[in-house]
Amino acid sequence: MDTEKSQALSRLFHQQTQDFPLARDNYRALTQAVCKEIPLDGFCIRVQYNPARIISTNAKTDAASLRNRKCFLCPSGMPETQQGMAYGDRYHIYINPYPIFRQHFTVPSNEHLPQRIAHRFEDMLDIATDFPGHVVFYNGPASGASAPDHFHFQLVSRGEMPIEADAANERLRQVVRTGEDYTIATLRDYLREVFILESASKARLRVLFDALQRFVGITVPYEAEPQFNLFAWQAEGCLHICLFPRRRWRPRQFFEEGEGQIMFSPGCADMAGLIIAPRQRDFEHYDAALLADLFQQVSITPEEREQIVHLIQQF
Repeated sequence: MDTEKSQALSRLFHQQTQDFPLARDNYRALTQAVCKEIPLDGFCIRVQYNPARIISTNAKTDAASLRNRKCFLCPSGMPETQQGMAYGDRYHIYINPYPIFRQHFTVPSNEHLPQRIAHRFEDMLDIATDFPGHVVFYNGPASGASAPDHFHFQLVSRGEMPIEADAANERLRQVVRTGEDYTIATLRDYLREVFILESASKARLRVLFDALQRFVGITVPYEAEPQFNLFAWQAEGCLHICLFPRRRWRPRQFFEEGEGQIMFSPGCADMAGLIIAPRQRDFEHYDAALLADLFQQVSITPEEREQIVHLIQQF
């Protein structure tokens, strides 16, 4: 599994956690992060108390705020000690200095272009194939991206997010459609709706993803692109894609004041079953009932899921 690219990525991580003080300190702090598990029917959700993530959780992404800050994904906006490695002609890979995971990377575009998945899904599949021990993920511009003005993927080691195991759990899986070289499935009673595409063929996945993105857009109104969080990884010669359709980025509790406020600003990690709590009181409040309420607000409804299933079965 240790490809040449994976070895280079490992060298980058070890070099940056020695030479990049901000990353070094935050990765050390992450080893002391407090976590808890909330058991549900057939699966668990993990909660991580991570104060360093307050910057991302509370990020302002309106046009005025973006104009008035340096882009932290452009080299000119990075600290001098933050170094990366080239990935093809379109991207670089950098260590994420505010990690959620033990090895956490960002993969920004070399050009300062908006967060849009159009014409980049194939790149996502290539990254998943070139780094087989990792999961690559994408936060939509209105679904958790703290830099919606600069296109980027993120990359983490396999085994860090519950969705990886849950997607293969036969107790949860409901197959929607199969073909000679693909499977489309959902997960039952999972608090949030998700669609799983599986195939060894990148060309097949391109067709399936284009269709699924179109069906989500038909079902849920959108502006720049349908709202979703997207994951890809390779296992046993097959590529696995998970797409979580979204209705909104943040629930009403995020905008409340006082004791009613919960700083739940879900991106890919949260939708994948790893809730990031930047405040201790939120960490302590999370339980099954609260999570069900929060996910219900930001995910599509079961009725909308069924509309998308119908469209999948008809195309």
